[in-house]
Amino acid sequence: MSTVKAILIFLRLWEIKLIDPKVKETDSLVVGLKTYYSPGSEKIAAELQQLVSGAIKYYEEKYSVHFNIKLMVLDSTRWFKAVVPFGFVFYSGDKWLVLNAGMTYSQFKSVYNLSEIAAQLDGSIKANKITAPDLIYSRLKFLSLHELGHYFVDKLTEAKSPNFWTNEFVAWYFANEYISQREPEIKKGFDVFCRTVANNYLPDHKSLQDFNEYYSNLSKGNFAWYHSRFYFLADALYKCSGVAYLKAYEKNFNKQDTMNFTPEGIIERINANCNEITPKWVKATESNIIIP
Repeated sequence: MSTVKAILIFLRLWEIKLIDPKVKETDSLVVGLKTYYSPGSEKIAAELQQLVSGAIKYYEEKYSVHFNIKLMVLDSTRWFKAVVPFGFVFYSGDKWLVLNAGMTYSQFKSVYNLSEIAAQLDGSIKANKITAPDLIYSRLKFLSLHELGHYFVDKLTEAKSPNFWTNEFVAWYFANEYISQREPEIKKGFDVFCRTVANNYLPDHKSLQDFNEYYSNLSKGNFAWYHSRFYFLADALYKCSGVAYLKAYEKNFNKQDTMNFTPEGIIERINANCNEITPKWVKATESNIIIP
């Protein structure tokens, strides 16, 4: 049994035992995509419902598929802290997107283990003329669609990611395509966050091999560093392939394909004829080269 499959089975069992009963502790939005939220979090729940609903409509129309998903938006008092640290949004493996209801800036830096680059984050916010909430909520919204991307690839395509890093990358592509197409104002705050983390955090692990090997044991900051780098690859490939890329990914990594991919073969297929973008990104990432 693959590690990914084992994780999905665990999440499904966990969903039945823990997520479903949590519904009793929440309020719910009366219209639209089924959305449950911690009392007092209606505003952000409605914003996230609108964002996710827009992405669902976009991809349902584009690919003639049907999403069967529910949202749960929880504050820190009702979070599943015994299993998942507060703030780490996730797709349950079946039908739930579990999202946080936001947090203060000091909580944000603490939750994601970014205190060591707090001064750089402060400086980036000031230099780019955004606010701390802009940065926090743009990241939350991007992450929400990233998790929806996991659901999409897992349930609604014939794609099968060959390892952890490609699985995370393609979910960023999914999120970035929709936001670039329909919600571009969200990109600025998230871009500022990712650039600051990628250029200032000092990771213990930088290679794609390490990401695959230590996936579940990476520090929170190192995990954020990798994800920031994946976002920039997704954005660069989007500028090359645009809305056609996800179909190319499905073709290049099809569930019916029994090929054992080499690391070089994976990079070539991820690149999808995009002018050596991916090999250059791999070199820059594993050398921790500054993103301009």
